[in-house]
Amino acid sequence: MKSANPLSDALHVMAHLVGQEGPRTSEQLATCLPTHPVVIRRLLSQLAKAGLVRSVRGHGGGSQLARDAAAITLHDIYLAVGAPVLVQVGTREGGGGCPIQQLVNQALLDGARQAQQLLEQRLQATTLDRLGADFARHLAHHSALGGSHAP
Repeated sequence: MKSANPLSDALHVMAHLVGQEGPRTSEQLATCLPTHPVVIRRLLSQLAKAGLVRSVRGHGGGSQLARDAAAITLHDIYLAVGAPVLVQVGTREGGGGCPIQQLVNQALLDGARQAQQLLEQRLQATTLDRLGADFARHLAHHSALGGSHAP
């Protein structure tokens, strides 16, 4: 039940909150990933600080979107979880000042920076309601094939 990564988990949780009439508990959301409810509560805390979800404690409580899904971009969620590096490349350290190693490292790092920028642009251009609609289509298709997934 190890968590994949905070961004993936946060996107997953937020997709499950799209279109929900009432709040969802961390226990309910944890079964969707699957992970421990404490992991979900930490994510929800970050998302609440960013103004993306609101949570109510106690009986009948839980979390829900703080604003319309069309007004939340995937980039907003990315920023809420600390803007983790999306593209990592392995460069060789050292090399004794070898000019070829320096060029190889620079080429890899430049490519990673460009890929990071492209991914962030895509996150900015995609709203949570679109992700939710994609999820609904996937769920309908999956259900038609006899599968199940908790909404």
